[in-house]
Amino acid sequence: MDEMRVEDATKGVNKQRGWKTAVNIIGPLFLTLVVVVLTIEVGFRLFYQLIPIEVCASDPIIGTYTCQPYFEYDKPVRIGYRYTPDFRLDGLWNPANPYLANSDDSTAPSDRDDSFEYHFATDDHGFPNEPAVWQDQYNIVLAGDSFTIRTAPTTWIERLEQFSGEQILALGAPSWSTLNEAEAIREFGLDKQPKTVLLMFFEGNDIINTAQYLERKDSGLDWREYDMQDVSLYRRLLTPHFVVYLWQKLFPPEEEEAPHYRYPIVANTEAGPIETVFKDVHLLPLSADYDTLAASDEFTAVKNALISLNEEVAAQGANLVVVYIPSKEHVLWSRVWDAEDVNNVLERTVTVTLSEGDHGTLQWEPTYLSYDQFNETTQAQERLMTDFTTEAGIDFLNLTPVFWQASIEHGEMYHYGDPHWNQAGNDLAAETIWAFLQSLEN
Repeated sequence: MDEMRVEDATKGVNKQRGWKTAVNIIGPLFLTLVVVVLTIEVGFRLFYQLIPIEVCASDPIIGTYTCQPYFEYDKPVRIGYRYTPDFRLDGLWNPANPYLANSDDSTAPSDRDDSFEYHFATDDHGFPNEPAVWQDQYNIVLAGDSFTIRTAPTTWIERLEQFSGEQILALGAPSWSTLNEAEAIREFGLDKQPKTVLLMFFEGNDIINTAQYLERKDSGLDWREYDMQDVSLYRRLLTPHFVVYLWQKLFPPEEEEAPHYRYPIVANTEAGPIETVFKDVHLLPLSADYDTLAASDEFTAVKNALISLNEEVAAQGANLVVVYIPSKEHVLWSRVWDAEDVNNVLERTVTVTLSEGDHGTLQWEPTYLSYDQFNETTQAQERLMTDFTTEAGIDFLNLTPVFWQASIEHGEMYHYGDPHWNQAGNDLAAETIWAFLQSLEN
């Protein structure tokens, strides 16, 4: 009996020692893990510029709200969001980085580097203007999406200011739609007694972004609240994405076979071949035919917004001009002749239908278009906006033929990886817009 008690006591002591050993090991490990996670989460959120672009591209929530923490959101939704006032960003920017177009590994590695000294600043209202303090009056007020942000050493807006000899009020933020832009003009532009109001329509994503605007406005939430609905803690945390990134860097997976890259593709011009990367999401609205777009809720919302805005601008004694910005995919598609390149692009097109059959919202089905179909649908938005503005009596400047001709004769007008204009494209846009404005005065 005594021996059993001694044995039980020994087991008890050993068990206690085991727990203490486990606690002594697991406890510090757990605390270390917590410290590492907090360091990554807090450190990178404070110095978000240090987050690798691959991590930003790994999840749209991380890319939008962790890598870009410099936006303010209105509630209820009107303009949706804008930059924080007096925001500044300086450093090197490389628009040849293919991650700026697509976050997957769809582009072959390249040594191309088009980096330039990047400077971006917002005014005291959170819009891309310098100086920071607004004037009481501007002859030209414009609104647009990321085409209002710097994509070259000298932007088209700065060049337009040089032509006009006066400052221009620019209202814009990335991924704004026509509805965001119209509201920004109403709220911030009309009281500046402008003579001309420019509204930029980008065919690459304005229709898609219009749907997003309507969804968020109808929800009663602000833009960020809407996007964060039902988003798991795992997706909100930066650490898991960063750990995956480090693991892949330290232990890259062995390729069983040579990877198949869709990009770059080659566009053939008189100035020589242009290697470039298409942004896959910009192929979606280019896949919709004329009748489908015309009957969609998205286009109806765009049409109504522009008709109303045109009336309000005219009531102020000003002139509204809708400027149609073609996507790189539209401009260069007709010059892509290699069969493999053509197929790689067509594989990213979709079949577009309406949610209610003959009306409703646009929806996408993963059935890609034929060559002849896509040749037709790439022109659909352009023709639809031309027909609508003509019927509504709204001045319309279509940049598509100008950029197509310039690309054929002179070469690149858009960046290799990024979907926006390079310096030549910015200069061309400014020259064309200024000439159009001058023609309206004559």
